Amino acid sequence: MTTEPQAGAGTGMREPAAPRLPRARRRPSAGDLRLVLLFALLNAAACLLGRSTRVPDAEVSLVWPAAGVAFLWLVVRARRPWPWLDPLVLTVSTGVVVAATGASVTTAVIGALAATVQSVVCAWVVARRAPHVWAARGTQQLRRVQDLWWLVLGAALSSVVSAPLLELAVVVGGEPWSWRTSLLWCARNTVAIIGIGTLGFTLGAWLHRRSTRHSAHERIEWWTEGRGADYLAALLLAPLLYVVWFVQVDWLAVVFPLIGLTVWAGSRLPTRSVVLHTTLCGGVAIQLTLAGSGPFAELPDPTAQVAIAQLYVGLVAVIGLALAIARDERLRLVADLQTARDRAQEQATLLATVVDTMSEGVRVVDATGRVVVRNPTAGLLLTGRTAPDAEGDSDLAHLARLDGTPVPEAELPFRRALAGEQVRDADLLVRVPGATDPRIVTFSASPLPAAAGGGAVTVLRDVTAERTELRRAAQVQASLLPSRALDVPGLDLAARFVPAGSVGGDFYDWQQVADGLVLTLADVMGKGPAAAILAATTRSVLHAQGELHDVAGTLDATERAMTADLANAGAFVTMFRAYVDAADGQVSYTDAGHGLSLIVGEDGSTRRLSATGLPLGIAPGPDRVTARARLGPGELLVTFSDGVLDALGGSLGDLDQVGRVVRGTRTAEQAADAVLSLVDPRHPEDDLTVVTLRRAA
Repeated sequence: MTTEPQAGAGTGMREPAAPRLPRARRRPSAGDLRLVLLFALLNAAACLLGRSTRVPDAEVSLVWPAAGVAFLWLVVRARRPWPWLDPLVLTVSTGVVVAATGASVTTAVIGALAATVQSVVCAWVVARRAPHVWAARGTQQLRRVQDLWWLVLGAALSSVVSAPLLELAVVVGGEPWSWRTSLLWCARNTVAIIGIGTLGFTLGAWLHRRSTRHSAHERIEWWTEGRGADYLAALLLAPLLYVVWFVQVDWLAVVFPLIGLTVWAGSRLPTRSVVLHTTLCGGVAIQLTLAGSGPFAELPDPTAQVAIAQLYVGLVAVIGLALAIARDERLRLVADLQTARDRAQEQATLLATVVDTMSEGVRVVDATGRVVVRNPTAGLLLTGRTAPDAEGDSDLAHLARLDGTPVPEAELPFRRALAGEQVRDADLLVRVPGATDPRIVTFSASPLPAAAGGGAVTVLRDVTAERTELRRAAQVQASLLPSRALDVPGLDLAARFVPAGSVGGDFYDWQQVADGLVLTLADVMGKGPAAAILAATTRSVLHAQGELHDVAGTLDATERAMTADLANAGAFVTMFRAYVDAADGQVSYTDAGHGLSLIVGEDGSTRRLSATGLPLGIAPGPDRVTARARLGPGELLVTFSDGVLDALGGSLGDLDQVGRVVRGTRTAEQAADAVLSLVDPRHPEDDLTVVTLRRAA
């Protein structure tokens, strides 16, 4: 019977991400061809070695290292150009050696095809089930236990698939079919792929690491990791013990306790060293069996000698590799966890440093309300001390509302946040013991997600000076508004102003003239101090105009005077300015992009006074125009800012609500209050301004 070579499957190396390989070129490079030639020579040498180990009086080789070499060949040349080249050269090199060592040409060709089929099938299994191993091209070791199992499965499956071709070669060679031949083929080539494949991965990883490292100390440490006694025992004493055991013992059952050496090595040494251990011990066992020594050589049947010796070597390799790979995985996991813990500790230290040095106070509570973090700034703001209070003391004991009344427990910002509310800029008084004046502290609190354990984080900021300045600004702005209604016979006037903050960008004004009054409502884009400054400037420029009856001319002059200021601020002003004749109710008005003025009849019907031009600052130039309307006896002129419209719903159709709500009111004051009742003035999103003018019935 003639024997045949084999190629196999390999797996494992790399972890999550294998290096991305470039797309195959149309033609192989010179380096590709040199690699094919190198593996062809290695395969031929392995075939010669295998053919030299035939059992006497039989054409059965005890070992077939060419199976492992062929598998490594395909892995190293993964994703290569001309993918048909490697199987072709593999088949030719194998067939030539088998034929040159005594087999017939037909038998050699069929045997070479069997070897090629096995290597291709094994490589296909690895490429499909362990793609990171395939993509690494033999430059990394097996790194996961499941990769080892895919390698074992690929080696065994490819041996079974190619076995019929081997039997065909045997029959063509003139020998009878025997299941023992197939069994020998499967055992021998499976073990060769596992042993030679894992050894090749180890050598490839070492060469790759050597090409990327320059320190000889690093290269040595990669093999030893500093445990010299363990390596001495595994790589020298264990093979010597195999020699002694095989020379002195010829009882088959007694050989299996030697597996304990591999179990010990696999539990203590890295994978690369265990590969060397199993290779050395397996090589000793095979060579001594070939020499007729040891328990396997005592078996009467040469096929049994081969099969049991191969199975023993394969069992040793798989046990050792499984233990070593699992150990390495565990050590990598521990190292990753340690690294993650160190990084988390570094981040926690950095975060604690950042929080402790913040100018704002930070106070974090858990889901039960217990304080877990409080930086020094928060301590100073709440208690006047940076150190935590004594156990049992509350750092919120000195809080009060702005009017001085105590804050109920449920209204504390962190309690509101624990209830799921987002608290923004809630101002409270803090009376720190020993301080002469209370301070105003604004609280912003947010609930923490349940996935993080729940709780709430509160940010505190001392706004005493800021609120004091805003209060003064509000007083100044209030002083610029009309302090009392005008005494114009037949006309009743009222206004309401609620800024979104302490100050706002809306303003209203009225001025009495000989035969009536001039009424103004303006809304500066935006809100807050910047808008308030522009509003005050607009009022001052309006008051500087001479002819009050000419409302269009007044707006023209105001816009010309403020063009540069509005352009620099990137702002504009909407404005409604009207002259009302007290005698006949004639209304002459100019509307600069405002459009929120109504005349409401006694029955609640409304007539909207449309805009007559663009807001001030949008497109200065064209003269403003004056429109006219008439305010009948008992009718009401209502004008308001867009903050009111937004609160009503935001569309012009919502203006009908104004007509309905003021119907039945008797005075301008009642009408202004009625319009304001349509919105919630406690937490306005924008400034709210309402001006009402009623003509006597």
